[in-house]
Amino acid sequence: MNLTPVNNYLTVRTVEDEAQDSGILLPQDYRAVESPFAVVEVVNCSGENGTLWGTGLQLVVEAHMLRDIQHNGETFTVIKENHVIGILTDS
Repeated sequence: MNLTPVNNYLTVRTVEDEAQDSGILLPQDYRAVESPFAVVEVVNCSGENGTLWGTGLQLVVEAHMLRDIQHNGETFTVIKENHVIGILTDS
């Protein structure tokens, strides 16, 4: 099933940081400090107003603005375009 966003929403997927094993033992209940920002990859966009978003584009967004929609056992993550802070590129 696919979710096609409208009204300037983007369907995204969270990009996980590459975990590095430092060899340091931590308590089982340890929780790392979460960043107020997240890196996501565009899965689908509304295509309204000539947006510049493309599938596979990696974006920096405000993490607390990500919204999960659950339907029929699937989870779709969406965010409003105006909560995008920047676009990540290699160059």
